[in-house]
This record gives sequence, structure tokens and C-alpha cells, in this order.
Amino acid sequence: MHGPGAPSQYLLCRRGLVIRPLLEGQEQQAAVRRFRFLGRLMGQALREGFIVPLPLSEDFFGLMLGEQLGPTNFPHPGSGSAGELCGVLADFAAELASFTASQREAGRTAEELRALMKEQGERDDFGDRFLHHAEGTPTQRLSFDQYAQMVGLCFVETGLSGAPLCPDGENVPVTVDNVEDFVELAARFWFDTGVTAQIEAFRAGLNDSFPFECLVAFSRSELREMFCGEDRIEWDEQALLSHFHPVGGLSDKSPTYKYLVAELLEMSQAERVRFLDFVSSCPRLPPGGIAKFHVDVFPDSTSKQGYPRSRACANQLYLPPYASKEELHEKLHEAMHSSAGHHEQRMRDL
Repeated sequence: MHGPGAPSQYLLCRRGLVIRPLLEGQEQQAAVRRFRFLGRLMGQALREGFIVPLPLSEDFFGLMLGEQLGPTNFPHPGSGSAGELCGVLADFAAELASFTASQREAGRTAEELRALMKEQGERDDFGDRFLHHAEGTPTQRLSFDQYAQMVGLCFVETGLSGAPLCPDGENVPVTVDNVEDFVELAARFWFDTGVTAQIEAFRAGLNDSFPFECLVAFSRSELREMFCGEDRIEWDEQALLSHFHPVGGLSDKSPTYKYLVAELLEMSQAERVRFLDFVSSCPRLPPGGIAKFHVDVFPDSTSKQGYPRSRACANQLYLPPYASKEELHEKLHEAMHSSAGHHEQRMRDL
């Protein structure tokens, strides 16, 4: 699957994971087997009321539903995904197509159109118009022609690297005259020929658990939530008081319980992910958000070092008595960041 560049190539894409297109061969065959397994896993999880917290993109589920994706679905600068340059070239090609159409309507001859296209390639505001959100964007003004030559644009998967999109594609430069052809070939590879086998394998895996036709009534966004859970972890004080239940001697008036609620309200998204993983072994909320989630909070007088512990299989959190919210913050965050496997406590490497 596509994600940002090294060292973490695949799992940090801010727009969600999409399928990496592959040419026919052993690599694709291995990917197909994995997608068949992923379909079985996610199908069985859905049947049993669980989610699989992979950050899959809506485009993934659009392809699963048979939707036709195209150049507008390419990643763009800022999305954190390999292939962002394809989105830039798609935008540039779309602008060129609109410009060419307007000039044809104005009665321009073929020779005049060629001259005008040459001018478009030489305009020195290409970076300002299309690359302003890209990391490492050159500060000097530059044209499309200058940029294409500088980075070595050619007919390969991302414009810079990957599978060739045509015979000897790595040696075919992208120019203002053929950029529309590049975008068409790249879109066909990214969203059709390069991913069809993986999508079919994923559907087949789902079919091993239930008929795939059961899902076609849902939208891509609904399927993403059903299979992968909520993107953001949102809660307020009332929601926490309703779904984090003090038991075993704790009450809503217990200082330790109040410290916990106050701490949860102040957590960032990343910290909330850690906390959910600590208490439930799943870093995302189920469909329906906090309203479909619960945690039982128990007192724990047996902890010698004062660290909280959890029974993630039962959504249970055990809290020692704390004298202040600051003490709870320190011990809870240490436990969250030091949990591993079945949340066995170990000291974090500092």
C-alpha cells in the first residue's frame, strides 16, 4: 500500500492507505494472497462485531464497491503519500486541457496552439501555482519545463520512480505536450490495471465470510467506518462520565476517578490513541464513537510502583490511589507508553 517515503514507507499516510499498483508477476501474486487474507480477516471481524483499525482510505472502499476512480483521486502535496507529484501533474494537465479548449473555441490554428502550449510550459509561476504545499519546494520561481528537467519527470508510476507506464517509460520524459498522456496512463495503472487483482482478492476474502452483495447498499465512508472504526477520537466530560464507569469501590466522587476524567479531556489525539490501545487493545473507537464504547474503572491497592494496569480483553482499567492529577498523569502516561503485547508492564527505555 502507498504511504510516505522512507523510513516508514506505508503506514503513515495522512489521507489513509491506498493500494499500491503492481505489474503482473510474483510481487503482485504475493500481494493478492495477502489481500485475500485481509478480506477474510475484516469480513470475520465485521461478523463478530469487531473493527480492524487499519487506516484505509475511502478510495480503497470506493474501489471495493466498483467505483471508477481517476486523476482527481491522486494524492496531492500535504497528503503524506507516495505519488503526490501525480496529483500535481493531474492539476496541471487539467488546467492545460481547459486552456487548450478555450483557445480552440477562439479559433486558434494548430500552429498557434503549439506556440501557446510552449508558453504554458515556460511560465515561471508553475511552483507558485502547483507546488506551494509540497515539502522541499524550491524557493526560486520556476516553470514546468524547468521543474520537469530538474527532477527528471518520466513515464513511471509516481513520475519519479516505480513501474514504467509505457515501454521504456523511465526514458520517456514528461513534457508539456504529453503530460495529459502521462496522467491518463498513471490513473489507469493506479486505479485499474495495477490494483484490479488485489481488489478482486479482497472481495473474495470477504465472500468467505458473507456474500459481498450485502455491502453494496453502503457508501464508501460508511464501509470505512464499519470496518476500520472512527478516524478521530472525540469525547467530552459528559460522554466520559457516561461511558467510563467507576466500580469496585470507586464512585464518580472519588478523587482518582475525577483526576482520570480531567486527564482524558486534556489528551491530544495521539495520546487518546495510546490510551484506547492500552485499555482495549484497539487504537480506534468503534462505529458510533464513544457512545458505543465503555470502560470499567477499578481501584487497585496492589500496585507497588503506582502504575495503572488494564485488562484489555474486558475494557477494564485498574487505578491505584493518587494524591493529585499530576501524579496520575505521570504514572498513566508511563504505563501507556510502556505497554506491550498483552499490556505487560515494563519500564520504558529512556
